[in-house]
Amino acid sequence: MDEKSRPRKRNLSDTAHTRSRTTGKPLPRAKRISQAIADCDLSTLRQLARTSDGLQTIRLRRRAWPLLLRFRSLTDTGDQAVAHSDEGQLALDLPRTTLPISLEYRRDAAATKRRQTQLGTVVRSVLRSYPWLGYYQGFHELSLTFLSVFGSERPAIEASKMVALFFVRDAMASNLDHVLQQLRLLYVLLKVISPEVHALLVELEVPPFFAISWVLTWFAHDLDDFQSICRIFDFLIVSPPMQVVYMAAAMIKRSERDILAYDRDFADVHTGLSKLPLKVKEKGWRDIIDDSYHLLADYPATKLQHMGDCHLPKLSAVNTFEATWMRLDPVRPLSFAKLVPCKTDQHPLASVALSAASATRSTGNSKENRMARVIDLTDTAQKARNLALQHKWPLVVATVASATMLMYAWLFMQQLQIHA
Repeated sequence: MDEKSRPRKRNLSDTAHTRSRTTGKPLPRAKRISQAIADCDLSTLRQLARTSDGLQTIRLRRRAWPLLLRFRSLTDTGDQAVAHSDEGQLALDLPRTTLPISLEYRRDAAATKRRQTQLGTVVRSVLRSYPWLGYYQGFHELSLTFLSVFGSERPAIEASKMVALFFVRDAMASNLDHVLQQLRLLYVLLKVISPEVHALLVELEVPPFFAISWVLTWFAHDLDDFQSICRIFDFLIVSPPMQVVYMAAAMIKRSERDILAYDRDFADVHTGLSKLPLKVKEKGWRDIIDDSYHLLADYPATKLQHMGDCHLPKLSAVNTFEATWMRLDPVRPLSFAKLVPCKTDQHPLASVALSAASATRSTGNSKENRMARVIDLTDTAQKARNLALQHKWPLVVATVASATMLMYAWLFMQQLQIHA
């Protein structure tokens, strides 16, 4: 097929889906979404979820998300009577969970309490279905979005299960090492699309700790506007697992001027970066989504890993997504173990040792080598925060504890530099 004929065919296809079958007139977006749902036209539905204002309303999302997330494609149920070892941490997180701002439901104390109870049921069901998954702080915020959209536990459990297994599985290992590897790839991407910001971060040795909550919660932790959260979820559920990293890069690129105007100080830059999502207006997410979609097309995850000489494990959700997601079929459901072979009591990534050499391998820039070691040390900061929360310290105190450990890591690296 020659180059001139391709656009013409795509436009004809788009027109077929955007015009009424009876009058031939263009359909409103909501009608196009409803028609795609009724026809089980996943290709059109994915396109609508990626573009403009996404799937628009909670009512439409309740119908579309089950199709896009391939509900009922897995047969696993687990032993729901056996408690998961991480349920204690979940019990500490639930009372601190607040509802996002939305016109669709109330935020009074009774409504919040009811949602917290339902949320506990959702997360526990996912963990008990797959005991080898580890709970992390932030997964409950992902599940809360699904619960808020569907309004009941059963579809929220199904959505949370699919996201846990196929999108955020790397974060549900025994630690966040694999997530930190993804964040290293964020810096690889920034070096290409925003070299000045990358140079600033390397110069000040600012690790990507500011972006951890973005990746772990799909920005749900960092935003209070429910419509914006849902718009982001529309996009991410029809995208590969690392698409959220590309969103982070696109947001940083669009904020490049502001970032370069920060005082050249570790704390100011780190704090400014962590607050970037709050500065994005609702319509601004459209541009970030569009930018990140094209970034992934230009620099797919496999290419990015090669560029940064930072390779995720073979059983990473990032590397297995294409091979597993396309095999899911509600008509012929199967167990997860048939998609990603692993012992029933062991996480697929548990036996995969990370190569420290790949993180610290020489790239011709000593600051970047030290940067990789600082990123490794951010895991200590995350553990400090978790420890503080386990002892029921206020969230602010826990965050300060995390930041303090992060600063200790940075100072430690400075000492290494002096003695080197």
